[in-house]
Amino acid sequence: MARKFKGSSVKRGNLVEMHGFSELLQKIEKAGGKVDEAVKRCVDNSLEQVGMKMQLFMLSHKQTGKTYDSFERVPATIKDGKVVANVGYNIEKGGLPAIFLDVGTPKQKPKFWRYYAVENSSAQIAEIQRATLNEILEELT
Repeated sequence: MARKFKGSSVKRGNLVEMHGFSELLQKIEKAGGKVDEAVKRCVDNSLEQVGMKMQLFMLSHKQTGKTYDSFERVPATIKDGKVVANVGYNIEKGGLPAIFLDVGTPKQKPKFWRYYAVENSSAQIAEIQRATLNEILEELT
């Protein structure tokens, strides 16, 4: 029987969130920029970092092949007032083994690579988001 581990990302996914940027977003809005578009750009730039860490994990695994080739990024869109984007391995394109590597099996310990790709990059993600917002503000002024 498979075990559940703290930090498992199967049901909830991993979230890259933005905190502490309200002042920069207000400045962008006052300068005539669109906050939604700024947040979308931040999310896309942040997911480059997460995607890179995920790909590095797969390269370190002895059987990358199709799983590595199935990697894809879905650019950010706005749905129901939320900015949504996706980075991961497409199951239909051969990414199914990535799930078993991530959450484990009864005989294999989980790697939690999706979880760690986000959690271990939180400081870098925040810096990428701050730099992106400052760049947008510079473009507007």
